[in-house]
Amino acid sequence: MALKLDREILVIDCGIMFPRDPADKEKGVIIPDFSWFDGDSKIVGAVVTHGHEDHIGAFPALLSRHSFPVYGSPFSLGMLGNKIRKGNRGVKMIPVHDFSRVRIGGFNVEFVPVTHSVPSAHAIVVHTPKGAIVHSGDFKLDLTPVDGRRTGLSRLGEISRKSGVLMLMLDSTNAGERGHCASESSVGEVLRNIFNKNSDKRIITATFASHIHRIQQVIDAALAQDRVVVPLGRAMVNNIDLARGLGLLHISDRSLVKMSQVDDYPPSKVCIIATGSQGEPTAALTAMAKGEHRDVDLGPKDAVILSSNTIPGNELGVANTIEALLRRGVTVVHSGLADVHASGHAQSEDLKMYLSIVNPRWFVPIHGEYIHMHANRSLGVVMGVPEERALLCQDGDVLQVKGREVSRGKKVSSKYVFHNDRSRSSGRPRPAR
Repeated sequence: MALKLDREILVIDCGIMFPRDPADKEKGVIIPDFSWFDGDSKIVGAVVTHGHEDHIGAFPALLSRHSFPVYGSPFSLGMLGNKIRKGNRGVKMIPVHDFSRVRIGGFNVEFVPVTHSVPSAHAIVVHTPKGAIVHSGDFKLDLTPVDGRRTGLSRLGEISRKSGVLMLMLDSTNAGERGHCASESSVGEVLRNIFNKNSDKRIITATFASHIHRIQQVIDAALAQDRVVVPLGRAMVNNIDLARGLGLLHISDRSLVKMSQVDDYPPSKVCIIATGSQGEPTAALTAMAKGEHRDVDLGPKDAVILSSNTIPGNELGVANTIEALLRRGVTVVHSGLADVHASGHAQSEDLKMYLSIVNPRWFVPIHGEYIHMHANRSLGVVMGVPEERALLCQDGDVLQVKGREVSRGKKVSSKYVFHNDRSRSSGRPRPAR
């Protein structure tokens, strides 16, 4: 997303999308069409709401074409730094903290903490003389988060009361799900019970490498049984190192061991935390399931916990991984059998609460598919936003803000652009055909 003021542009996140057509997967990932940035305006900076790939994955491609500083939490910038360091582009990354307020060109930007499935996520508030523009980022309303850091609803309410919210752009991912999103802390108890039931087995837990709060709960369950913890997969190792360095993940050097040391411990005292919960072809768990991992040979004395929900499009890969594990005699626990996952996105009742607190003049659902944004728009109307001020937008749509009114402008190009190693080396993405 981009905000433009006169000839200055502020970028909010810049992520990738994975191809859905199997025939396109060899072409690389899908990034935004950056041609709109090649006009007479200048990017004065970018803000990162959080460190997930669909929010930071395309920054290296954009930074190869334009130079600008990037603002975000230390963890978000750390994850971004891991992606751009190879290119040695000398990008200026400026860390911010909860409730920081900074001037980026002509933009007055505030970072409000939100709870999500990755640490240190933020909502972005752009203060204007006509009221605030609020970008929720990805978020959930977790009253008992693992790290005690809650979504800053009180600050958003204060902004609404004092200056008013001109426009709210709100995460729609779980708008079609009824009720409230479960707390991440609830997963910890489930994990402990599974560990207790499989105390005589080696345990392998697969989850997203960015989900530091989930990793912490796996670590806590393992330490309660005097197990050592073995991270497996490059992203898992890198993110654990980053989170420990920032004080976001807690485990002693004695309890965190490398795969090369694992033979020093009985299997029942080992917990491996691996990538591969989505059945990714090159992930560690996938190789284990196929019997092709060089260090881990799974069998009846192992238990595997898939601590995630299946992302749409990954169903076949996950099913194949589970079947391969079962054929090897492994005990497998997944979200269909136990509550080993809690979503990082607010559900309908959470979104209604957010809307009631923020009370925006204009409402624009964002994130998710069109069906999710459509459901979110309906929630906005239920909560009192006039239908003509609840705007459904798609990629390439332009909204023009003048005073306290919003109108639709001329669309810009939003064609899919495939990006792979060859296009990355040239600094230019190749367009999708």
